[in-house]
Amino acid sequence: MIGAQKQGFRQIDLTILATVLLISVAGVLAIKSALHDDPQMLGNVRKQGIGIAVGAVAMIWLATQEYETLLKRTARFIYPVCILMLVAVLKLPNHHASHGAARWIGIGGIQVQPSEFAKIILIGTLALYLANNQDSIRSLRTFFGSLLHIGVPVLLIAKQPDLGTSLVLLGIWFGMMVIAGAKPLHLVAFILAGALIFSAMWKFNVLKQYQKNRLQVFLNPDSDPRDTGYHLHQSEIAIGSGGVSGEGYGHGIQSNGGFIPEQHTDFIFTVVGEEEGFVGGAVLFSAYLFLLLRGVVVMATCKDVLGRYIAAGVLAMLTFHVVVNAGMTMGIMPVVGVPMPFFSYGLSSLLVNMCAVGLLLSVAASRHRSMF
Repeated sequence: MIGAQKQGFRQIDLTILATVLLISVAGVLAIKSALHDDPQMLGNVRKQGIGIAVGAVAMIWLATQEYETLLKRTARFIYPVCILMLVAVLKLPNHHASHGAARWIGIGGIQVQPSEFAKIILIGTLALYLANNQDSIRSLRTFFGSLLHIGVPVLLIAKQPDLGTSLVLLGIWFGMMVIAGAKPLHLVAFILAGALIFSAMWKFNVLKQYQKNRLQVFLNPDSDPRDTGYHLHQSEIAIGSGGVSGEGYGHGIQSNGGFIPEQHTDFIFTVVGEEEGFVGGAVLFSAYLFLLLRGVVVMATCKDVLGRYIAAGVLAMLTFHVVVNAGMTMGIMPVVGVPMPFFSYGLSSLLVNMCAVGLLLSVAASRHRSMF
């Protein structure tokens, strides 16, 4: 067993590991600048640093494990636990609410966001479901079975309300179904049905008013610059003022002035755009692109369908987060609560993303482990 563990450490893809750690450390620096040396908030910087250390240990541990054995031993337990935690967020009186949304529960003095952990749990359990039903992947039975698997947590998370994370889970499901070989007609029908359901939710006021306002501001950015459109308006000013080379680390006028709400979480990219300019943004995106391309290579070269589906889920999740988070700060995507992976402040998100990469590293190492 000891020899197998040592072999596992030697087979970790160091390029993926190093890229994740570099992005995470850069995120700590951006968070520190976003908090503009506020003594009451700088504790978050230390928390993020501790989160990186804990997440790195979890990531490396998962990378040395057999993902198939791990999932088959835990899948029957972790999915029900995921549902129970999402229900607890809505029902328990001790949850922590923010901006009218109940998304956290307190466990031992720590605020945990179950919707974040739902992402990695559903990547693993859905991958196992698809692998077990590979022969009938193009059938309606398997298609609806996968929708039911993802649909229950999606509805519970939407109830919090957390539309952003619900969309992330749907993006994960869609990406995994495409790679699994689902029938294109079924996927197109799902998109059309989703559009009809969204229209009905809009018409019959199922959506919260602030959610409607965000979409309206996206379609018409100048419609409400002092209220709903304030985030976007200030974000565009900050990124635009950065120019090519930026205003310098810690010298962003918008950043230091505290003009951008949630600047150390969902709008962290504005710090990069303002202080490091186009060059800094391009470097950050290049790091993400390198990470995603390495993940595509892992997925494409994996001969095991379970490993391939796990890789597809991780890649779909990370891609969705990067594109939507950066897009919403630049006004090319609606504003939703989606953090920049490894970069935004948030311990639950950081740990989940690192664990997801740990699974990806396990898939990457599976070819080498099979030789021993």
